[in-house]
Amino acid sequence: MAVSRPLSRALLCNIPLRWTMFIPFALQFFVWICLVSSGSENYRNHFLFFGGFSLLLLIMFAISVNRFIIEPILHLKHSCEDRWKLAMQASNDGIWDFDFITQQKFISERCAEIHGYDFWEIATIEQWLALIHPDDKQEVIKAFQKHIKREVPQYIADYRFLCKDGRYKWLLDRGQAIWNDHGKPVRIIGSLTDINDRKLAEQALRQSEARLKAFLDNAPTPITIKDLEGNYISVNNEFTYLVQLPETAILNQKDYDIFPKHNVQNVRKQELQAIFEEIAVSFEESVPLPDGLHTFFITKFPLLNENNKPYAVGGIYLDISDRIRAELELAYSRELREVIYNDSADAIFLVDPLSLLVFDCNQRAVAMFEADSKDELLGIEGQTLQKYRFTEIELNSINEQIQEYGFWHREMEYITKKGNHFWGNLAVKQINVAGKEINLVRVTDISDRKRAEALIQENEARFQKIANTSPESIYIMVRYPDGTYLFEYASAATEELLGVNIAYLLNRPNPHYELFHPDDIAGYEEAITKSLNSMQTFNYEWRIITPQKKIKWIKTQACPELRSNGDIAWYGFAIDISDRKKAEITLGEIEANLRRANQELERLVNIDGLTQIANRRCFNDRIITEWQRLYREQQPLALLLFDVDYFKHYNDHYGHQAGDECLVKIAQAVQNLIQRPADLVARYGGEEFMVILPNTDISGAIAVAQRIHQGIKGLKISHLYSEVNDMVTVSQGVASAIPDLERSPHTLIKNVDLALYQAKKQGRNQSVVFKQ
Repeated sequence: MAVSRPLSRALLCNIPLRWTMFIPFALQFFVWICLVSSGSENYRNHFLFFGGFSLLLLIMFAISVNRFIIEPILHLKHSCEDRWKLAMQASNDGIWDFDFITQQKFISERCAEIHGYDFWEIATIEQWLALIHPDDKQEVIKAFQKHIKREVPQYIADYRFLCKDGRYKWLLDRGQAIWNDHGKPVRIIGSLTDINDRKLAEQALRQSEARLKAFLDNAPTPITIKDLEGNYISVNNEFTYLVQLPETAILNQKDYDIFPKHNVQNVRKQELQAIFEEIAVSFEESVPLPDGLHTFFITKFPLLNENNKPYAVGGIYLDISDRIRAELELAYSRELREVIYNDSADAIFLVDPLSLLVFDCNQRAVAMFEADSKDELLGIEGQTLQKYRFTEIELNSINEQIQEYGFWHREMEYITKKGNHFWGNLAVKQINVAGKEINLVRVTDISDRKRAEALIQENEARFQKIANTSPESIYIMVRYPDGTYLFEYASAATEELLGVNIAYLLNRPNPHYELFHPDDIAGYEEAITKSLNSMQTFNYEWRIITPQKKIKWIKTQACPELRSNGDIAWYGFAIDISDRKKAEITLGEIEANLRRANQELERLVNIDGLTQIANRRCFNDRIITEWQRLYREQQPLALLLFDVDYFKHYNDHYGHQAGDECLVKIAQAVQNLIQRPADLVARYGGEEFMVILPNTDISGAIAVAQRIHQGIKGLKISHLYSEVNDMVTVSQGVASAIPDLERSPHTLIKNVDLALYQAKKQGRNQSVVFKQ
């Protein structure tokens, strides 16, 4: 019943408009005949007159409605249908129309051209959905339902569609539903666009960018790319290591956020020159970095878009700190030459504009073109050093530009006197010296920038060339879904590094079980698994055992990439660091020995040579430290100062050797009595000893003093020449205070010394507490 009611409603809607006008005529004529046949003759006459008159009026009304309303409506309907057909024929997109009442879908000829099906082959929703890729079907249904529920204003979905030729093609659907007065959708009209080429191009672009990113991140020199405003948009791993910042802290930042202001101003100036002149600019800059001052040879060059206009600026940073230091040392060892342009980093020639002969040049030109002397370059025509020589027409054009603009430049390939090739930026400027016109020719070596551009533009071809000549092992290792590791590529240097044939290595799954040191396999597998799970750069150092039984230390750095087939590939470099490891081990042993020596020296400096307890120097350091600490904690600090009673008599009668033994016994006895780690017993001088008692008030200090008396008494050292006892005894001063900023620890020392003096004055062999 739910289906029959909409169908009947549709049939009623399809009745022609003119037919609906016939119904009231027929009904009125029928009623009129009935009334005439049933009434009286007089009644029938009146009725015939008025009825005929009203029928005439109704006919005139119908003719007017047909002429002024129905015919324009029908004309508009046919016009719209014709325009709709023309639009479908002219559009590059396919047009489709789905009727919710009949559940039928109509498609235009363009739709059929896109996927190859006629409209009856995909006339229903089920037929259409069955041809959508399984991975995309739910997203399409969800987008369709959200529009039908009016959650989104338009139905938009892109998906893969199984065409009639058996291939999946990317399509883009856009549709707009039409609702009735009850808010129910009655039909949806939309367009179908073939986006297969665009999707494939996007996929290829992402793969190319990923490969380029992997190669740049493993490049041995720092490389950056900034937008025209100076914001970093891409940096490689070497640059992040250089500035000791993560990539996320660099991207979208300016140089002001990373480097000192004076460095930034100069670098930005060079960048703007590279952008506006559309040339590579090379310069040197000294930059303070976390590990010290570094000097770089920096090349800035513009990156051009498809319209040959700069959209970004690239940078290559070559650390020449060692070379600069050597040059400075050499410069200070000889006289500076006073030639105005010999300090330039570029080759500079002075050329006669008429004969085009060189009549002077700087020393940089001699070095750049590998001449034996300056005389070898004088008197020659400058373009004889170029690989490509200008024609007369080109020379005239160059001269005209110089005359008009005062400046001309072009990138050229040069051949040195020794036959070596390099790229340079040739710039010519006309200057006036003493009323004479001279061409100032500057040649800037842009070989590094050219190599970088070639590296970026032709990375795969360059990669192979570099790999074949690099002393480092360059490799591609692949992990397959079954967990097997296999080398996909290894450069020639790998044979020397691992001691195995390349062909053998490429055909051996899981080679680490054969070549790696058994103690390092577990760590290697843990590191490679971590890189696999996080898709972060793989860095590791481990040992291998070559077939020749040599043990080597290997260091590698590799960037993982997830391939479309599910394989994981690592693109990386590996080097032999055995010499460095041996040096590190040797250095570690030296440092350990030095630490032990320093510790022994520190102990000897702070220990009294006779009693083997802390000395006066150690006491002075400790009292200051404890005073500051207990000031912060506002806790008491106590001192005990004691010396041996009548010790001079003891030395005079028993001898100095016995006196030294007596002091050692007393020092060790008191040392054993002190129980807390923070307490300190020190020989203060001669027969005087000092005890530091942190976090101890006066009552605690008196208790310790009593234990010292008892401990020394227990030694039972005979002293028959003492005036207070026949055994060795001591007198003690006791003082305690809470440290504050108004006093120094010397105040407490003075107080305890006064207390000791009072103990001696009162008869010795006793302890006296200092009182204010």
